[in-house]
Amino acid sequence: MLDQALIQREYGFLGDHIFLNVSQVVMPPKRVQDAYNSFMADYVRDFGEDIVPKSWAIVDQARVNLAKLVNAADSHEIAFVKNTAEGMSILAMGYPLEIGDTVVLADQEHQSTLFPWINAHQQRGIKLNIVKSVNGEIPLGDMIAKIDSRTKILVVSAAQFSTGFLADLRALGAECRKRGVLFAVDGIQALGRMVIDVQEMNIDYLVAGGNKGLLATLGAGFVYCSDRLVKTIIPPYAGYQSTVSHVSPPSVTENFEELEWYPHARRFESGNLSYNCILAISKGVELLLELGVEKIEAHVRMLEDRLRGQLKNLGLPVVEAKDPKNRSGIVCVYYPADREDQVVEILRSYRIHGTMRGGYIRFGLNFYNTPEQMDLVAEALHKVAALAGQ
Repeated sequence: MLDQALIQREYGFLGDHIFLNVSQVVMPPKRVQDAYNSFMADYVRDFGEDIVPKSWAIVDQARVNLAKLVNAADSHEIAFVKNTAEGMSILAMGYPLEIGDTVVLADQEHQSTLFPWINAHQQRGIKLNIVKSVNGEIPLGDMIAKIDSRTKILVVSAAQFSTGFLADLRALGAECRKRGVLFAVDGIQALGRMVIDVQEMNIDYLVAGGNKGLLATLGAGFVYCSDRLVKTIIPPYAGYQSTVSHVSPPSVTENFEELEWYPHARRFESGNLSYNCILAISKGVELLLELGVEKIEAHVRMLEDRLRGQLKNLGLPVVEAKDPKNRSGIVCVYYPADREDQVVEILRSYRIHGTMRGGYIRFGLNFYNTPEQMDLVAEALHKVAALAGQ
């Protein structure tokens, strides 16, 4: 059972609003808001004199918190990046790939995951083995079947942004480990709401922005990179934070021949980081750990079951995985696009916040949502469905 008193302290500010937009942008809890706002106040109060050591203490704690969240073997396997695209690009451009090597990924991946590999295809001559989605699903067997003798990496989102389809990470990870294929995961739509265990799932590389289930904000994300492969990745950019070659002023650099990278994930951090955004991630993950992600996932699945149960005869297309185990707490409904203004008004009247894009509504469920809210969402959607008959 989730700690409802804790949730109320952190999210009481939502009042009677039904926030279901976590798949697009986060609504940070109170502790995250307070920490983010206090960062600048602390900076200014001390004239920035001790901001650097304070900032690195923030980073160190954030690494520890994230390592616990994903069950990394060590906190040094965590590095910070600006966003998912940057994290995935580090792998796509820095991992040793040769012309003709193949990478497996699906057609419905978000551009932040897909485009780094198209870029690697263009720039490095690798081949992309594309898995075609079927009715919004990415069949496990089709993913595995695309692995060939030249496959070096298999890439997948834990949960698909446009359908909510939850990949079987355990099965994919086991198959990749058996075949010696690197397993890379975009976790942004699932982390914080679904359990992701990098060791149990044999995930070698995981990346996510902080602006969704991690309860943080825009501007920072993280990478988990297993010690098994980190030394093989040469980042596409370098700086004094990512190498042990740096010298402190007033000394000057004497070795102009080569760089010595950090032997762990910090090699991906080339300069000063978005410390205030990393503080937000740390505090958001702190709350997730207090609540327990296993409990969060159970709650989210209960909410989804309740909502879907009331949408069976909706009369509008509702995206749904054939197997409930592939649900991720994301519910997508198509509505009559020519009635968009009326749909917006219906949702506003219920104070429902979701993602709307011409004919498509996406609801992302989370621990602060309640069964009673699901009943109201179903009621609103039935009113939306009635528009189709007008």
